[in-house]
Amino acid sequence: FAGFYVFQRAAGCELLENNQPGGLASNDAYNGETVEKEYYDASHETLHTDQRWPEIVHEVWSHKYPLRYRYIYHPNCIEFIRRNLEKERNRLLKKVKPRVRLLQNALTHSGGAQLTCLATGFYPRHINLTLLRDGQPVADHLITGGEVLPNGDETYQMRKRMVVSAEELREKHHYTCTVTHLSLDNKLDIGLDYKFASGPAATVSPEVVVVVVLVVVAGILFLAGFIMMKKRHA
Repeated sequence: FAGFYVFQRAAGCELLENNQPGGLASNDAYNGETVEKEYYDASHETLHTDQRWPEIVHEVWSHKYPLRYRYIYHPNCIEFIRRNLEKERNRLLKKVKPRVRLLQNALTHSGGAQLTCLATGFYPRHINLTLLRDGQPVADHLITGGEVLPNGDETYQMRKRMVVSAEELREKHHYTCTVTHLSLDNKLDIGLDYKFASGPAATVSPEVVVVVVLVVVAGILFLAGFIMMKKRHA
């Protein structure tokens, strides 16, 4: 009989939607192996077990043991749930609307761009976020991200990304980000304006470059002439 022996009990009760107490179940384990499962039926005040006890033990068990559940285990468990549910009700049932942005970052090595749909600050954590091209969902294999991550204020965030090639940018497809969430009455559609102000997505024609160079040269010549005239009159 030398050595260590471990006895474990896991138990839990349920509170029904009408705030009425449900049942209570427990699971006893010895050295990591389940030895007995019990269920207390609150509506009939009866205790059930999957263990087959000898008759003399069962007689004592069936008369005395259910009293522990009826007057101690079950009422204390239900009271614990009610007390904590009331305390956390506002937090559990709150709804916070997401802040959504559809962002574009230029990819200098390819001339394309990365589109990122970011939804943040929402609660509860479940959210549907979809990237659309010309009103059609973008194929899943083109999308990266999509994990729900926690913020530091008990809200959550999610972002999905896709890469748009330089050729697709020139075709000027219409990209949108659609979001549905419990806090929103209707789905939220966020669009992207095609004003590529930075990176290779905004191409500059050779004619524009030539004009800029000529203006700079003319300015330099004018300044040099003005200085020379000042010296002559000095």
